[in-house]
Amino acid sequence: MGQILYLLVSFLILMSLSFEKKCEIVKISPCQTNCKAVKYPRDCSCDKRSIHCEDRNLTYIPRIPCYIKRLHLSHNNINTLGKNEISNLTCSFQTISYMSLRHCKTKRLDEDAFANLTHLKVLDMSANEIFLHGKENVQSVQIAIGSLNRAPLVSLLLDRLRIRNYVQEIFKYFEGRHVTNLSMQENEIMYFNDKVLENFTQLVYLNLRHNWIHKTDLSSGIPTLEWFDLSHNQINIFPPNFCDNETGQTRYNNLKTLVLTGNQIIVPYFKYWDCLKTLETFKLGRNDMEEINQTYTFSNLTSLKTLTLSKMDFSLRKIGKNALQSDSLLCLDLSRNGLNFEDPKKVDNDIFHYLPNLTLLDVSHNEFGTVGTQKLIKLSRLETLIMKHVDLSQLPDEFLGNFPNLKHLDLSRNNIEHFTMNAFQNLTKLKYLNLSDNLISNFPVLNFHPATLMSLETFDFANNYFQCDCEIVKLQTWINDLLSDSNKHDLLSRYPDSYRCYKPQSLYHVLLKDAEPNNCKLDQIVLSVVCSAIICLVFTLVLVVAFFYRWEIKFLIHKMRQERRDGYHPLPHTFEYDTYVAYAEKDSAWVIHDLLKELEEDKFNIYIRDRYSAPGVARCDEIVDNIYKSKTVILVLSKNFMACQWCNYQLNVAQARAVKLGPRFLIPVLLEGIFIKHMNISTQHLFMTSKPIEWARRSTKNKLFWSELKTALDAEIIQEFEDSVYQSFSTRYGSIDT
Repeated sequence: MGQILYLLVSFLILMSLSFEKKCEIVKISPCQTNCKAVKYPRDCSCDKRSIHCEDRNLTYIPRIPCYIKRLHLSHNNINTLGKNEISNLTCSFQTISYMSLRHCKTKRLDEDAFANLTHLKVLDMSANEIFLHGKENVQSVQIAIGSLNRAPLVSLLLDRLRIRNYVQEIFKYFEGRHVTNLSMQENEIMYFNDKVLENFTQLVYLNLRHNWIHKTDLSSGIPTLEWFDLSHNQINIFPPNFCDNETGQTRYNNLKTLVLTGNQIIVPYFKYWDCLKTLETFKLGRNDMEEINQTYTFSNLTSLKTLTLSKMDFSLRKIGKNALQSDSLLCLDLSRNGLNFEDPKKVDNDIFHYLPNLTLLDVSHNEFGTVGTQKLIKLSRLETLIMKHVDLSQLPDEFLGNFPNLKHLDLSRNNIEHFTMNAFQNLTKLKYLNLSDNLISNFPVLNFHPATLMSLETFDFANNYFQCDCEIVKLQTWINDLLSDSNKHDLLSRYPDSYRCYKPQSLYHVLLKDAEPNNCKLDQIVLSVVCSAIICLVFTLVLVVAFFYRWEIKFLIHKMRQERRDGYHPLPHTFEYDTYVAYAEKDSAWVIHDLLKELEEDKFNIYIRDRYSAPGVARCDEIVDNIYKSKTVILVLSKNFMACQWCNYQLNVAQARAVKLGPRFLIPVLLEGIFIKHMNISTQHLFMTSKPIEWARRSTKNKLFWSELKTALDAEIIQEFEDSVYQSFSTRYGSIDT
């Protein structure tokens, strides 16, 4: 029995010692400063003057050695914070400058929790449960945060605490005179009045993102604030008003970055932010704007450098002519808006004409075409152009030549099938080029401009539809030569794994570098034979034609020599108009909407009476005067023209003038078929001496019409036609007789 009692007592003593050892916090010397000589709680680590105890399931704050500056205690289970819980930090009260208590499941914050942390500069209390019980803890939180007045606190992080409507109360006793960074994101705040921060006299960064803010009062202002993040709230209709309604001034005199991304702004009312003369970055993406159509929406922001208007593809449908005007803007983001840049009613043709200093433009995930790309050509200072996923089907040779300063070009994820290297010949500063994920079957890389290739540092044309036929051998050779160059061996991005054959089927998904097309040598022989046969056939045909028409050819050569010898001379003086247009009143629609529009686009100076007729001048005098001021006369011949007496008068005056200037002075345009019986003698004579240029409704034939008409307008007229004609005819006639 005695032995049993002895064993039982021994067991209890051992258990009590073991339990005592488990409950012991840390056995260290209060003045120990060497990390290696100190025992820490299990799994904690010490690094110079920082201690890391994150995610250790601690229910208390452990003792730490002296002179520790940074204490990391996030993701633990410290339910209460008070003077007793902080007492293990006594040895480092005078040195701790950083303390993180994020995700510690803290439910209670006592009034004296931070009273002794007199050197604290950064405090992170985010993601705790202090405000879950309503007003019970509000007063103690007020006093606890107020006790931080004794510390030079610079950064205070109060994220995800569910502060809600208590934001007006928690800083009741806190002066915040040293704080430069205040973060209160994800707190379900619905109303924000900047008056609660009036004592924060050095605040630079304010983060209120991901709240429920739908109402603001910014009348008090924060003069020192440089970064204000109000993104992902519920601000709607108009953005917050930063300007005084009466004076138009603001107390946000140093604000440089304003973030309003992810709100519900429908109408961007520019008078609410015009006073922000120091603003450099403005982010307005992911809002509900249907159109940006107000004139000078951003032009009064004279320091603005970066503007973001992206990710509004479900709402934004229109951008007006002057809406983006800014002389200071350098970077513009219009990506992911689904805008149709080909439609001038949706995106004005001059939208980019008022951004003279723009260097970066992102228009990815919109709709472009050949017409849409023409809206960018005025941006000659662009250095970065991002056009990913914009439905480009071709790359015009002249398009990229408008951007001689381009360094970064991204055209990935489009439908480009082919292009020539002339498209890149002016890009001598290009460093990054991305043409990946297009439909290009073969690259004309052999003609890459040397200056462009020299400047390139990254070239990505992976995941295209490579056609691995005989032509691909040239590309393989070019790539091998490139990789052997020590300066360009890493130029190709994602090579070789993302460069695979698409056609023919026998080589599908084979790496481009391993592709070996079949029958290439035989194809080259066949091609050489066919080309030689065609050349011989064409040469023989030319000889046969020359033999049968030898006399006509000789006569034509003789005639050309005679005209050079006795040719006409241009008039020594200049004219006020390139051409005078004579037409019937009923044909004025075609003259104004077709003829006038086409010719004036090519800078021809046209006289038509509907535009230039002067009141009080006799019509007959006006006709004669302006025909004599014109280099040529276009006669728009139609049934209406034949029935008009004034048209016949203009024809007679023009024919009289043609006696002086020669037949090239008259340019008859046949608008529609006319029966001979409807023609007067002057018109019949005109048809016998001049071949009219015929108008047709088909667009393919109209190209020829405009070409012939412009050629006739560019032709030189004749001085002293009567003498020149007589001499030329006599000379020719004498030559033929001989």
